[in-house]
Amino acid sequence: MTSTPGFTIRLATGDDLAAAEALMRRTVEEDFGTKYDPTYHRDIADLAGSYLEPARHRLFVVTDDTTGEVIGTGGIRVGRLRGGPAHLVRRYDGEETAQLVRIYVRREDRRRGIAHAVVRECLAFALAEGGYSIIALHTFPHSPGALPFWQSVATQVGYQERSEVPPEAFFEIDLEQARRIVAVEERVDGRAD
Repeated sequence: MTSTPGFTIRLATGDDLAAAEALMRRTVEEDFGTKYDPTYHRDIADLAGSYLEPARHRLFVVTDDTTGEVIGTGGIRVGRLRGGPAHLVRRYDGEETAQLVRIYVRREDRRRGIAHAVVRECLAFALAEGGYSIIALHTFPHSPGALPFWQSVATQVGYQERSEVPPEAFFEIDLEQARRIVAVEERVDGRAD
């Protein structure tokens, strides 16, 4: 669990799933401009089965320290892609890919460092879990602030336009970069020398 002035990040429990799902559905509709589709967004439709049950998957929630509301989410799971550039689908096919997913912050709570803190928690988990050699993610460039945010912490490795979904940008964070992000945040939080 990480506590930063104003918010706390912790592993999600069953009690958090309804609020996390509501935030994710809202983000899909507001930021991506698409309708929530339980077939396409099947991990959101089954958060417990997607993140709480699989051994190498995690879902973090961010709660506001004043209200207790869930104001952000972030997940990590084995990173197979259902779509994307063919070379990345092949690259991420194995168990050694950790994919950062559902890094969402409620619109009115942005610009507080929440997304960076959630990414740090996810990266710390991936590094501690071991067995991952690739950390990957994808985002929609039209989502407010998404592209500049990911460009500040990751390397873009692909881009694809498909008719059934908005254009997607694909990124990776190499393990050394992940270690630096975790170490810097630990020093800032006063948890390391």
